[in-house]
Amino acid sequence: MMKKPFFFALCFLLSITVFGQQEASRLSLKPSAPVAGKTISLSYNAKGTDLEFSDEVKAVAMLFRDLKWVASPVTLTKGSEFWTGTLLLPADADFFTIRFFQGEESRPEAADNNEGRGFYSPVLNMKKKPATGYYLGELMLMMGNAELRLFASPQKDGERAAQLLKKATQLSATGLSEAQLAEVQRYYQFTLKDDLRAESLTAEIKSRFPKGTSARFISFQKALQEKDPAKYVVALETFLQDFPVAEWRKQPGTQSYIYYTVYRGLATAYFDNKAYDKFIALFQDFDFKTANEAYRWNLTKIDLMGKEEDKKAMLPLSQKIMPYLLKLKNDGSYQEDFGGNDSLENENMDKQIADRIATHVSFCKAAGAFREGADYFQYLPDHKRYDNADLNETHLFLLEQLGEKEKIKPLLEQAVKQNAVTPLMFDKLKAVYLAEHDGIAKGYEQYLASLKSSDAIGALREHVMANMVHHPLIPFSLENAEGKMVNSEDWKGKIVVIDFWATWCRPCIMAFPGMQLLIDKYAKDPTVGVYMIGTMQFGDYKEKSVNYVKSKGFRFNLLHDAIGDKGEQNKVFKSLIPLFNSSGIPRKIIIKTGEVRYSSEGYSGSPSQLMDELSMAIEILRNEK
Repeated sequence: MMKKPFFFALCFLLSITVFGQQEASRLSLKPSAPVAGKTISLSYNAKGTDLEFSDEVKAVAMLFRDLKWVASPVTLTKGSEFWTGTLLLPADADFFTIRFFQGEESRPEAADNNEGRGFYSPVLNMKKKPATGYYLGELMLMMGNAELRLFASPQKDGERAAQLLKKATQLSATGLSEAQLAEVQRYYQFTLKDDLRAESLTAEIKSRFPKGTSARFISFQKALQEKDPAKYVVALETFLQDFPVAEWRKQPGTQSYIYYTVYRGLATAYFDNKAYDKFIALFQDFDFKTANEAYRWNLTKIDLMGKEEDKKAMLPLSQKIMPYLLKLKNDGSYQEDFGGNDSLENENMDKQIADRIATHVSFCKAAGAFREGADYFQYLPDHKRYDNADLNETHLFLLEQLGEKEKIKPLLEQAVKQNAVTPLMFDKLKAVYLAEHDGIAKGYEQYLASLKSSDAIGALREHVMANMVHHPLIPFSLENAEGKMVNSEDWKGKIVVIDFWATWCRPCIMAFPGMQLLIDKYAKDPTVGVYMIGTMQFGDYKEKSVNYVKSKGFRFNLLHDAIGDKGEQNKVFKSLIPLFNSSGIPRKIIIKTGEVRYSSEGYSGSPSQLMDELSMAIEILRNEK
């Protein structure tokens, strides 16, 4: 006589294996009610599937052991009609699913997972009773658990999921774990769009695990959904009260992004509302990444876009924040962003610190805190100390204000070695040289060349050669600043540099000093021309372009790009996009004998380097045979 518990389990087993196998002839198991610790035999019929004519059908099973999925290869033997094999079920197995394929397991040439429904079976424990995983395994399979996507597609069956969840919960002595409940909750919410069941599970998760990872994530999501700015701030503050970062740091997991996002949002809100005391107080809880980004997105924005009085007002805030950044810089908080690559993380940390110091020094300059600004250069990483041309110029200004003349020449020489020099710095270095040589300029160019690194020159040449091209130029005629037309066909016998720019493009504007250096260098050379073509602009772009360049004192040959077929001011630039494979500016090109011979996008940040790059390209093209 069959015992009742086993009879019940067998009936349930049969009811779900029909669902899992779809057709009785496709896969059969012996015994039909698998038991943990025993070996089962399986027989697979590939007829009518992509594997029907395969001579090398393979199989792999995923065993649900101790509530974890473990892969187990299954060796198959080809018979006259079926592929057969055996699978030893470990003593702790509660459930398994299997798939068949040809080729590599991760990239099969053909496969069969029962048209997405899966081949699977629950497993009775050694006492021939169902355990928690008996039902939970199927639930995870039908939900489309990440580990099981190749074995079955997600099934949209809320009723079945609810039944399996209830039975799995009944068999668990302590109830399902937070992670398991959270996975079911996401299945209800995102796969089934079943808000009622999702909310019910959310309430259970919060009740059983009020400070757990799922409750934290759910509360985080809810806070971010708040649209009213004032209520949004309150929601973020409430989140931090309910889930203090100090508690999370005792056992940190994968949710650092939550605190980063919350603190970033609060910091921006406090800063925009001028709640500076609250803004500064946040930094006590920050790691380096969060502190750095809060500074960058708020204070650095003022440095880039604000007026001098705005920068001056930022110094007290920056003075309080910079010590945090210097203290926290080596805490490894950017490590996840670089996949654990220490070298990349350290390189990023050095760059971020250098950029923040540049901003702080800018505030010091605006506020007249010259001594403090000059002292902050000691905190720059050694390899970053002279590689920022604008910062070098600021350093020069501070030394002049402090009367520390003996430090000026070494600064300028180091800047030349790093090829990070502005026009003003070149003027100052030449003045220093003339003062030391009784006003005689002879030998200055040789002195300047002697300061440059041979390695840097070699690297620059490699960059220039990599950007050499051969691309036909469609002749064009464009209006200049005086309203006259300039025709490209008149440039025969010349090497012509063109800089595509726009008034709205900050990198374009930042590159202007370097372009002016280039223009001045070739001002007396009739075989070289330099033109600045304003493109992709709006409104009264002609007047804007001309007035901006004049107001800044640049001596440019301005041209206005023509209007294209769609009414956009980009006709010449657009004709070259097949060469560029990009619509980004600034973009420098060099033309010789009716061809584009050089093309480079972007700006390195150094006027002297830009001049050297384009000068080198010009001379290479000039010396071609």
